[in-house]
Amino acid sequence: MSYRLKLTITISLLIALSFGIGGTLMITTSFNSTLEKETQAALHSFETVQNTLFLLNSLGEQTDYDSLGGALSQMREQNSALWQALTLVSAEQLIYRDGDLTEEAFSLPAPEQGQCSYAPVADDMGHGLLVKSLIAAGDETMELTARFDLSTVYETRAAQQKLYLIIYVIVVLFGILSAALLSFAMTLRLHRLTRTVRQIAGGDLNKRSRLTDQDEFGQLSRDLDSMADKMQENITKLESEMQRQESFMGAFAHELKTPMTSIIGFSDLLRQGNLDENTRMMAADYIHSESRRLERLSFKLLDLLLLKKDGLALKRVSLNAYMAEIQRAMGPVMKERNVRLVCKADRQKVVLEPDLVKSLLYNLIDNASKAMDGEGIIAVKATAIPGGCEFQVVDNGRGMEADQLSRITEAFYRVDKARSRSQGGAGLGLALCKQIVELHNGAIRFASEPGKGTRVIVTLYGKAGGRDEA
Repeated sequence: MSYRLKLTITISLLIALSFGIGGTLMITTSFNSTLEKETQAALHSFETVQNTLFLLNSLGEQTDYDSLGGALSQMREQNSALWQALTLVSAEQLIYRDGDLTEEAFSLPAPEQGQCSYAPVADDMGHGLLVKSLIAAGDETMELTARFDLSTVYETRAAQQKLYLIIYVIVVLFGILSAALLSFAMTLRLHRLTRTVRQIAGGDLNKRSRLTDQDEFGQLSRDLDSMADKMQENITKLESEMQRQESFMGAFAHELKTPMTSIIGFSDLLRQGNLDENTRMMAADYIHSESRRLERLSFKLLDLLLLKKDGLALKRVSLNAYMAEIQRAMGPVMKERNVRLVCKADRQKVVLEPDLVKSLLYNLIDNASKAMDGEGIIAVKATAIPGGCEFQVVDNGRGMEADQLSRITEAFYRVDKARSRSQGGAGLGLALCKQIVELHNGAIRFASEPGKGTRVIVTLYGKAGGRDEA
């Protein structure tokens, strides 16, 4: 059962019950009040008759039955009597009788002197009130019994109930129609939200409800649209990440294919034997160099994976001592390549992850040396800045085009693929540098012109300290 139908039924039942209970109480209260008034009027009329008879009986020395009967007849003729039927009897005779009384009238309990007993009755004559009293007449007692008609009260109630039933049916039908319209209006926006959710669940991530009402439905709509926006953004990121993963795996497979093909080919050549010494050494050297290349590639990939999983353990280091270590480690290597390495630093302390930043600088220096056509100079400068530090790596190598700068931090991308492969590069160095910079909440920027060299500016955010006292 739909929520709209449940709401319609609930509202209809509330209208039916409320109007039914209210109308019934109103008719019952009105009937009881009218019945009480008519009963009191009948008792008052009976008391009037009783007092008249008592007065007439007290005027004479003995009971004059004829005068009593005449008085009752005169009251009947003058329409001052309200009874429907009345009898006055003594122990000896019937004094007066008007109308027929049922046996129930004579079965009423005898009241005390000066009192009366009464009871409602419903018979062939309709609804009425039976009243009985005893009147003292000398040494004897007369019995006065009367029946008063109350049918009008019950007929009025029946007419009210019939009219009420007609009105009740009309009100309930109108209430059902109103409840249906109200339920439709109340659930219209809910259906719109439900339809939007179904469309989003079905794959239409661009669908939005966009309700502008300032109520609960409007707030729910805004929350739903916000959730859909975030979900679409996350799915877009996931799709982009999957595309990068696929590109990464494709490039990785391609990187493995070339050295593995060479290793397999030269190892198969060695297995055949009958090779001269120079050919055998060439094959062994090639297998060794390609194996080392695969080793470096695996280490780079491992570093990238670990950077995505592990957090940073920042340490406080002295910039000039730190750069001295870089100079001692990379200076001899650069000298063998006919490249002069110059490292400078402030005498301040900063907070960073030492091993990762070393890997960052080693990769930048190594990339700069590979951009040299012969001799060259690489200058590395470390400067403390508010909240962190800045490294600049400048070379006077070949430089790069503008379109190459936008892709150099992609995994496996190489500016000169033939030269990079011959130098043992895999295109992962700058991708690793980018990860390290992101872990430090920093930024890496490149500026280069063909034939004029390249400048790399790396900003890492930690905390700048005081001067190194050592």
